[in-house]
Amino acid sequence: MNLKLVKKNNVAIDEAEIAVLSRKLNLPAKFIELLFNRGISDEQAINRFLFPDEKNFHDPFLMKGMRAAVERLNAAIKNGERIVVYGDYDVDGVCSSAILSLYLAERGVEVYTHIPSRINEGYGLNNESIEKILENCNPDIILTCDCGISGYKEIEYAQDLGVEVIVTDHHEVSENIPDCIVVNPHQVDCDYPFEYLCGAGVALKLVEAMGGMNEARKYWELAAVATIADLVPLVDENRLIVQMGLTTVRKIKNLGLKSLLINQKITDTIQSSDIAFKIAPRLNAAGRMGDAYNAFELLTTADLTKIASLIDNINEDNNKRKSVCTKLYEEAIEDLKKEDIIDRRCIILSHPEWEKGITGIVAARLSGEFNRPSFILVKSGNAYKGTARSIPNVNIYSLLSYAGDLLIEYGGHSQAAGFSIESQNIEPFKERVSEYLKQFPREYFEPTLTYDVEITESEVSAKLIKCLDLLEPTGNSNTKPLFMMSESKLRVQPCKSNIMHTQITLPDNMQVFAFNNYNKNHFLTSEGQKSFVIELQTNSFNGRESVRGILRGISIERLTFSGEVAAAAFIKMSALSGNVQPKFTIYAEAALNDLIGDNLYGTLIVCGSQKTYQKFLADYNGSNINLHDFMFSSVKNNYSRVIVSPEFDDNLNLHGYNKIIFLDMPISMDVVSFINENCNATVYLPSSEQYNVMENVSLEREVFAYYYDAFKRFRDIKAVTLWGYYKILASRIKVSLRQFITCLLVFIDIGFISITSGEFSLKFNSGVKADLKTSELYKRFVEYKERYGRGN
Repeated sequence: MNLKLVKKNNVAIDEAEIAVLSRKLNLPAKFIELLFNRGISDEQAINRFLFPDEKNFHDPFLMKGMRAAVERLNAAIKNGERIVVYGDYDVDGVCSSAILSLYLAERGVEVYTHIPSRINEGYGLNNESIEKILENCNPDIILTCDCGISGYKEIEYAQDLGVEVIVTDHHEVSENIPDCIVVNPHQVDCDYPFEYLCGAGVALKLVEAMGGMNEARKYWELAAVATIADLVPLVDENRLIVQMGLTTVRKIKNLGLKSLLINQKITDTIQSSDIAFKIAPRLNAAGRMGDAYNAFELLTTADLTKIASLIDNINEDNNKRKSVCTKLYEEAIEDLKKEDIIDRRCIILSHPEWEKGITGIVAARLSGEFNRPSFILVKSGNAYKGTARSIPNVNIYSLLSYAGDLLIEYGGHSQAAGFSIESQNIEPFKERVSEYLKQFPREYFEPTLTYDVEITESEVSAKLIKCLDLLEPTGNSNTKPLFMMSESKLRVQPCKSNIMHTQITLPDNMQVFAFNNYNKNHFLTSEGQKSFVIELQTNSFNGRESVRGILRGISIERLTFSGEVAAAAFIKMSALSGNVQPKFTIYAEAALNDLIGDNLYGTLIVCGSQKTYQKFLADYNGSNINLHDFMFSSVKNNYSRVIVSPEFDDNLNLHGYNKIIFLDMPISMDVVSFINENCNATVYLPSSEQYNVMENVSLEREVFAYYYDAFKRFRDIKAVTLWGYYKILASRIKVSLRQFITCLLVFIDIGFISITSGEFSLKFNSGVKADLKTSELYKRFVEYKERYGRGN
């Protein structure tokens, strides 16, 4: 797996300056280097970044529209006017609404809060909601939060009906700005020094402008939750909001938030990951699956009985969200098989019946797995509502602007956006998006492994890891640091508690753990230099603390593997079968390089032996094949790659390939039939045989009888995988791997043996009588052996 290693930012480092600051600040040099690489490169900047001080908050009146908003709202309070806070159904919208509603109520305002329904109303202002608000509340002012900047038509409609509108928002500003008071740091002529606040951040600044810092402090914690949940950059004022707002549970004043933290077993220090993975998903689930007003009530009520009930409802919504999300994702992967993901650098899926509330989650997952902008569209009335998520270096809002004439409306940020589109424009939209993405360098879409700084085992210390805690809160633009190490020799063994996890021991005995890495352990045991990226942590066990690493990725100098396992796995592939006539094209060896081509996606090269793989490495003169896999696909994306003796599992999406090139002739043409039946790729077979993978495999009846007896004698063996089963069997009786696979497959084919579901063990089927020669698979093995001559 030759992933391209990419150092984040990669700024020039002055080692002498780092050494000086390291001594002066009593911080490890590697930690100072990490800060330098993030643009924090002098003593003042370091102190400001690591040690929060409320004096570093910016003057709210620098934000365009702030003074006008404060004057108008203060006048409304003085005159006893009625105000409706109009929010949004996500965490940012709910927290924004809570901040403004709680503050205005404290000022004595008759305030009403409207949280729109994701399903029935959708994002932002709409005329029907405005009419209902006027009918039910008859407000003097509608004060928006986390929405409104793109609703100039709806605001004009509200003004025509006699209600004033004040917009507070943080989304990108289009050419059509509402004709009202607007508070948004993205406005072109806004002097505010930081434009990346979330909606709750803007609401917080409004409170600060109206009531001073003493009032703003009361709402730091709500703004902090929204800041993390909305994935805005955790730098500058956003970082300060979270640092000041989320320290320990004991200091949380909001009863609903505190109760939810405790409900999730968060009882002491609050990490940004606690909010991102435990609190935000639950608050969001209320709007996705139920009623976002439940989340708003949770954050605004002081009734502990009601809080407990609301938390139960929200947890129930979250469980439902996870279930529905899994189903939608599986359906999206199935629909993806019908889409062109070979020539397009994007994923655009539409479905009239998908759940609107979770499209963002699925789009984000697809974008991450396939490393390309992803769009999920669902039916909404007479049109489709779309959710978009992007990848680094591709601004999704700019992309939507490029296709704006095809859209009803759109809005959002650089990495996440929403839009509406008529059904007849979906196909033109796909073409327009694909056209736009062609301008970007190929490297943006290639498989890469990113890290912050290089480190050696000797540079890892408890002091360094303790300093890493000072980077909290981590998230967007201030991610958990990743360190790159390089070693040639590693001690690798399965974890005793679960062999799917792997324990790696470095030369000086530092431990690194790789979770769910069983199918990728060959990368760790390959020969040559291995560059691996880890996250550093403190490990506490039996009252003792030690440092450890968590593996996040690996790039190897060259893929090495057992030739015996490769051949056995290639034999195992023969058990695949299809119900169509095999279709394939024969190619000459001299034409291989041209056949492979240079497409980033869609070319799968299959070999079945160590010798053939090594020959490919020696002969291939292109630079297109970046991924080299053994048996299992290392990534879900349909990158062009070479894979040795593949397991054709769900992670290797055949539908993402239009060329499948065998370097070794398959033992059985049933393998080709299987591929033909499962995808539209053209299968290419070599014009000459390469390597006999069944060398030293006997097809004699006596040998099969020996193995059947061995299987029956040791029928108690249970393992996680087939290969684990073989290791246990081989420790008890003399067997060879290729012969083991060959015999087992034939016994399964004629019905003597079945494989149990779950853990791997053998079930013997009584009463079954058959001859080896009745097995179609056995016949294929005989034919294959005869092609190489009886001497083999």
